[in-house]
Amino acid sequence: SVVARGTLNNIAAARNYVPTFLNFSAQTSSNRTQEIIESKLEKRKKGIRGAPKDKRVILFVDDLNMPRLDTYGSQPPIELLRQLKDFGGFYDRDKLEWITIQDVTLSAACGPPGGGRNPVTPRLIRHFSVFTIPPPSEVNLKQIFSTILK
Repeated sequence: SVVARGTLNNIAAARNYVPTFLNFSAQTSSNRTQEIIESKLEKRKKGIRGAPKDKRVILFVDDLNMPRLDTYGSQPPIELLRQLKDFGGFYDRDKLEWITIQDVTLSAACGPPGGGRNPVTPRLIRHFSVFTIPPPSEVNLKQIFSTILK
């Protein structure tokens, strides 16, 4: 998460990116997720929203697998993101009209399942290139925290 945030913030101005950060938790709703995404987009024409002119929104979702499972075993915020990737948009919650989303790139980070984290559906994972960062060694942790505490 820290590496991704730092990288996105560093390249944002130079490359005309608009980094947008979402932190998922057990209480995250699909409504709130959609509101945050839409707040970073501009209306282009009827039914089409996208990044500001000559820019690209990079949506970074931290703790992707934290939303709690609903009655049916799905995670609504994750299903909203999957719909965005599968179909290129989602429905306006008030007008019930389809909104096409353009110039948005999705990236995410999550920890292994357990302790409140749930497995992420393969229907969403298939849209990502998955990278694993191994946990730091004890020596590295001591270096990091001794530097912070000095």
